[in-house]
Amino acid sequence: MQVASKMMGIFFLIGLVSTAVADEPATPGSGNLDSAAMQEMMAKLGAPGKPHEHLQAMVGKYKTTSHWIVPGKDEESVDEGTAEFKPILGGRFVTQHFQSTYDGQPMNGFGIMGYDNAAQKFVGIWIDNMSTHILHTEGQLDEKTGVMTEKGTCSSPAGPMNFTLTTVPTEDGFVFTLSQVTGDTEAEMGKIKYVKQ
Repeated sequence: MQVASKMMGIFFLIGLVSTAVADEPATPGSGNLDSAAMQEMMAKLGAPGKPHEHLQAMVGKYKTTSHWIVPGKDEESVDEGTAEFKPILGGRFVTQHFQSTYDGQPMNGFGIMGYDNAAQKFVGIWIDNMSTHILHTEGQLDEKTGVMTEKGTCSSPAGPMNFTLTTVPTEDGFVFTLSQVTGDTEAEMGKIKYVKQ
């Protein structure tokens, strides 16, 4: 019932915008759109396209091997795990459920990734049981190499933390690398190899 109410509210707002725009005649360079043009624009912005096909190619189940650099320890934490990517909302977004360990402790994570047609970039969020913050990401795909490069930001007691996230395709999956950015330097924190099952 609440979902239906929210949806009606969204459609009501879109209707108000369309009506307001329709009441003002469109003039060249004014940025005003008539109702039909607004509907056409919204349809294009809401439709999955080629970038979303890239996300759909990630859908499936994976075995993972993680290599994490643990602060204060000489040896990496090497951990086996699993991940599953699922499509949602008509292929507009893909979710990831991740299960593994980190330095002997259970690690569970959840992410959502999509492509924002208006902003023309990939966007996402990541949460896990190792923290209480939300990592916000955005980036671009190199269509020739298939490499995705993203920038991520989350909160910390010392202020915003910045990251570079890189996803490189392999024959049987992909390799994800997380690096922390401090000023002009990047320090690799860990790497996860995903092998599709």
